[in-house]
Amino acid sequence: MSAIACPACGETVRLRGERDGGAVRIRCEACDHLWLRDPDGCPACGERKVADLREPLYQKARGTQQSIIGYHIVKECYGCGHRQG
Repeated sequence: MSAIACPACGETVRLRGERDGGAVRIRCEACDHLWLRDPDGCPACGERKVADLREPLYQKARGTQQSIIGYHIVKECYGCGHRQG
């Protein structure tokens, strides 16, 4: 899982958030920047068009043979290509 970072200074630890409807209002305690993070949007650019991609999970069977044992969902932004998950 990727960390949330302040878009102004890049801080990832000293962040405070509170719910604002379906989104989260986040304040950076390092630079006092305030922004709204939409959980359905891209955390990097805010784009609302995000695709859910299935990436296979592999398990080694015999020798070099691999078997797909499940899938992992990864969200990818159509706007900037950011991936998370």
